[in-house]
Amino acid sequence: MQASRWSRLRDRAVKAALLRQLRESGLEPREVAEWLWEDYGIRARPRWGELERAILRSDEVTPQDLAVLLMDAGVEPDEGAWSVEPRPAPLRGARGAGEGD
Repeated sequence: MQASRWSRLRDRAVKAALLRQLRESGLEPREVAEWLWEDYGIRARPRWGELERAILRSDEVTPQDLAVLLMDAGVEPDEGAWSVEPRPAPLRGARGAGEGD
């Protein structure tokens, strides 16, 4: 796997871990939506699912940015988030045993 692709996948996994912590922190989705718009020009409805998708799809929002947002909200980012590894994607066309027989 290319280094840059691995880096993007790893960043996405770290962002997902930090997003779980952000969601649990009690920060309002409206505040996160405002932060996305004001700092990155990314519009998203103030709903956790939509915010998560927008953040995970953006290369502009980094894991470090999410960590700063957590700290600004008074939450210490979980250091374990930085050791998260991306899960391998399932192979295309792979089927479970016995399917298609």
